[in-house]
Amino acid sequence: MNQVLASVLTALGDDELILGHRHSEWTGFAPHMEEDVAFSSIAQDEIGHAAAYYSLAAVETDDDVDRIALGREKSEYRNAILCERDNGDWAFTLVRHWLYDHADAIRLEALESSSHEGLAALVTKIRREERYHLLHADTWLKRVTQGPAEGRKRVADAMTRAYPEAVAVFEPFEEEEAALAQGWIPVSSSELAARFIAETSQQLDALGLPTRSAGRSGEGAEFVASSSGDLIAGDAVDDGNPPAEDGFGGRRGRRTAEFDALWQDMTSMYRTDPGARW
Repeated sequence: MNQVLASVLTALGDDELILGHRHSEWTGFAPHMEEDVAFSSIAQDEIGHAAAYYSLAAVETDDDVDRIALGREKSEYRNAILCERDNGDWAFTLVRHWLYDHADAIRLEALESSSHEGLAALVTKIRREERYHLLHADTWLKRVTQGPAEGRKRVADAMTRAYPEAVAVFEPFEEEEAALAQGWIPVSSSELAARFIAETSQQLDALGLPTRSAGRSGEGAEFVASSSGDLIAGDAVDDGNPPAEDGFGGRRGRRTAEFDALWQDMTSMYRTDPGARW
């Protein structure tokens, strides 16, 4: 049994499962029917990707896929904290969608060169689906940032809040050094984080959203709306949201209060009858 590889696969699956559940919460509540369908479809894709990662992990540990997905305690999940945050308003959901899918695209590109044939093949398949998620996210972010001032300000506020936690998607996996040595992870998380910051800063600049590199010890992207509605760099507003450092810890089992209700809903049926087969 290979616990090192299983640890990485489980964390990858946790990101997809938890974000998929958050996306699914927009079903019936999105701003209009088209987005109701779109987010339902994206959620289904993400949860399907989680199941595929868990299936590989189950092979490595002789475990059960459903138990991996739904039978763990809260502290045993290893998803990035960004994924578990409450949806909040539409602006925050769009910003998280954009940031996570760009982070995931960078990660998947690297993993496609994994020395583990099963993981590399799975990632190739996942990338074909994820490009549509990226297209959806890019289209929406451009649409809102080039629209009325109120919408752009909401996006800017959400970006200030979410960007540092998006960098924390690249918090190292628990067994990263061992996985790197085997080539299962071809590129370190720190290198991928640097790529993410460089690429997203350039893209956000092109949208007229000035950025500052964000990291565990760095400053986050900060935006305010001027009287004309243009977005300009400014001082961060203390709105009760955690500081940048609070985006870290997810890969070590640190969970937020926002995870509690999600976990209760997500696992309630499994916990009622763990042995059930549908």
